[in-house]
Amino acid sequence: MMSSEDANKIINFLSAAWMSTEDAEARVEFHRLADELRKTSGQQ
Repeated sequence: MMSSEDANKIINFLSAAWMSTEDAEARVEFHRLADELRKTSGQQ
């Protein structure tokens, strides 16, 4: 299991990537990956 602290650090990078693009498909994927990290680290 990944710690929530580590997951949140990675989510911050995904958030920056999400903000830097206007491509809707990329934004959906960044969001999906962040959700997977939340699940893996036991977050809601």
